[in-house]
Amino acid sequence: MTMTRFDWIHRIRAAALAMACLALAPAVQGQTTLQCTMQTSPATIWFNDVSVARDVAAGTPLSEVVSTSTSVNCPANPGPTNNGFLLQYYPAVPVSSVVPDVWETGLPGIGVRVLNVDYNNRDLSRVGSGSWGAFAPDITSASPFTGSYTFTYQLIKTGQATTTGTVVVPHMFTLVSHNVPANVTSPPLSQVGIGNTTVTARSCSVSTPSIAVTLPTVVRSLLSPVGATAGETGFQIGLTCDVGATVYVTLSDATTPGNRTDQLTLTSGSTARGVQLRITRPTGESISFGPDSALAGTVNQILVGPSDSTSAIPLRVRYISTGEVTPGTVNALATFTMSYQ
Repeated sequence: MTMTRFDWIHRIRAAALAMACLALAPAVQGQTTLQCTMQTSPATIWFNDVSVARDVAAGTPLSEVVSTSTSVNCPANPGPTNNGFLLQYYPAVPVSSVVPDVWETGLPGIGVRVLNVDYNNRDLSRVGSGSWGAFAPDITSASPFTGSYTFTYQLIKTGQATTTGTVVVPHMFTLVSHNVPANVTSPPLSQVGIGNTTVTARSCSVSTPSIAVTLPTVVRSLLSPVGATAGETGFQIGLTCDVGATVYVTLSDATTPGNRTDQLTLTSGSTARGVQLRITRPTGESISFGPDSALAGTVNQILVGPSDSTSAIPLRVRYISTGEVTPGTVNALATFTMSYQ
């Protein structure tokens, strides 16, 4: 049969159309992969403004508990061997290196703990950015699923709070579903962030960072027998404090840092023998030395009082005999470390 030019063109167009249809078929199939839908309310959480003392122990709650509710709706999803969906979350923030069930917020010393109270108080904030976890039980039924989950949030101390600033985390974590039969994870379905929350760090400034104390000259007989004291002299550590903290101090022996007694070691330039120094409170209570640390609970850390009524720490120092006293010069060096809790 003789074929016209029109017939050739018609056949070529028909072939091209068939090829186009074949090329489109896989894309349509991929777009129809079943996934759940999710909605979280509110998507941004807010805390009341927080005031925190600089050295409050890591792990201490700092804020009220706020909550969100996430509704989950999943279609029937039977498979040849496995059914349903996995409900997963992907954090966008790291886990604290100090408090391992808390996320860092970006403001030094301030983290956030997140729990799913409807999943045995599952601690979501144990998993950090770059990993994922299950925020709810796996859906293993082939039937449709509808559920709701309440997440709670609380600001937690993770270290020294040295900076007054704002906690804001626009994207804290993302929620997705994973189609088990198809082995396909959905795009982000919901996410939660933290809105602006002001955190005020409370501490004191020391107005007397270096204190020289001169004790009187005493006669040797005043330091007999062993344990006798003499030459008591007063001094004080000056402070200017923010309201809202409790003030503590630790004295350390600079010559013998491991000293945990209440007798201060003399420096190598001292020529007197059989004598040391003892620092006391105005009541006469002796102060034992501890490590140079501001951490709450430091060995031999002593309570001073509330910051709003503390402007100075009054102390006294005296000679104490430790053996046969040899006259000479007495020099010693102690340091003090403030802690605001």
